Amino acid sequence: MNDDLGLSPSLAGGNSGPDSSDWSALWFARSAVARLVVARDLSILATNLAAQTLIDSNNALNVRDGVLGARDRRSTAELAAVVAGAQPLSRFGVVGAAVLVDAFALGPEQTSAVALTLRGLRAEVRIECADLESVFGVTPGEHQVVVQLLKGLSSREIGLESGKSILTVRTHVKRAYGKIGVKTRGQLFARLLPYLSIR
Repeated sequence: MNDDLGLSPSLAGGNSGPDSSDWSALWFARSAVARLVVARDLSILATNLAAQTLIDSNNALNVRDGVLGARDRRSTAELAAVVAGAQPLSRFGVVGAAVLVDAFALGPEQTSAVALTLRGLRAEVRIECADLESVFGVTPGEHQVVVQLLKGLSSREIGLESGKSILTVRTHVKRAYGKIGVKTRGQLFARLLPYLSIR
């Protein structure tokens, strides 16, 4: 690890061993989640392809001379405030009403690099769920309905999208809630959060 930034050697510009494989750098680069590491002045220290794609396709953020910025002064100030206030625990902020930023410091000092995870708020939400069938004993149909509920769809919308009657959807919801041990959608989300990947 690079002591100054808390980054792996290849993220900091070096390599990690005789075969030059740095698994943490490979994971960072190939992650489908938009990730960046920036200095407190918003200079980009490391970025992955998903982050570059999001920045290129979303006009809320931009990169100029290796510095992460936003489309206007207000949004740039929002971004700078999120990064400046980053602590070792996550801190969320919204930039230009278009990008959700999850920031956390990579060290305890106020000068530590900051890790950013970005999500375009206008992008379609993709929810991937662990195998609820083996964990809670739900059926494949119940699993499908649960994932649609987590996306915010109503029973009627789920029925229209899946070609099932609303009665079938409601039966799946009732049975899935019973198996998972919840009574409301909020409880369902809280209970399943550890089993979800949301992008």
